[in-house]
Amino acid sequence: MLLVLAALGAARAASAQPSRAEETLRFAEQLYSERDFYRAIGEYKRFAFQSPGSPLLGWARLRIGQSYLEGGRAEAAWTVFDAIAADSADARLRSWARLASARSLYRAGRLRQSLAALARSRSALASDAQLSGTAAYLQGCVHLRLDEIAAARSRFASIWAGHPLAGRAWRILDGIEGFDDLPSKSPWLAGTLSIVPGLGHVYLEQYSIGLTAAAWNGLFAFATYDAFRRGSRGVGILLAAMELLWYSGTIYGAVNGAERYKRDARQNLLDAIEQQAELDVPFPDDGAVHLILVQGLY
Repeated sequence: MLLVLAALGAARAASAQPSRAEETLRFAEQLYSERDFYRAIGEYKRFAFQSPGSPLLGWARLRIGQSYLEGGRAEAAWTVFDAIAADSADARLRSWARLASARSLYRAGRLRQSLAALARSRSALASDAQLSGTAAYLQGCVHLRLDEIAAARSRFASIWAGHPLAGRAWRILDGIEGFDDLPSKSPWLAGTLSIVPGLGHVYLEQYSIGLTAAAWNGLFAFATYDAFRRGSRGVGILLAAMELLWYSGTIYGAVNGAERYKRDARQNLLDAIEQQAELDVPFPDDGAVHLILVQGLY
């Protein structure tokens, strides 16, 4: 009798012990929480090998994509997320993967493709208020990077007050107001003023460049005149050609400087907005993925 009870107790104790696959998954999550992403990828893949039929396998694949993304490999992450969205039988997982795929494209700098991915996923994400709000935030970030200010303003304003990203969205909306008052310089006027060498750069408040342009153009013009006056036609023609290149370069530089002036002002404002509220999307409700994986909740 004692032997039977001892055997039953040992069986219960053994059943309470986590399996090797469960231990692997917990260790992978620990590595992920410590931001040791590349080691975490290896452990998630080990879990997939140890437990190929697990209902948590899709979520482990999602973590692999996240690890690639946070590790700076956006293209590899996009490949993983896109595959999950295409072949997973879990509707909730597919929705998360679609959003993560669009975010990966955003991180990779493929902004138009990110918008297209979000547009294709709109109906799938609409049923989840948190995911749809996160998608709207991501759309706003993409539009802002593309200098589509009205569209960005519309997307950020659509995020409901209870959403975790609402505070960020409001700070960005405050910053966006500055786009209406950005300083700018007219490329046409800068080029026209540069008919008088250096004056276009003075208009751009580039005083030292303007002074240099005026001095060099004046020097070449005088040297050309002096060469012809002395009868050195060959030298005069060469100097005239060099002066023409320098003169046209001065006009081009002023026009390009005016365009760069606006780009710099815009980038400075974007940097300020970035400091107030990061122009990126945290993975939605990351704690839920941890619970799904470690505790098997769904």
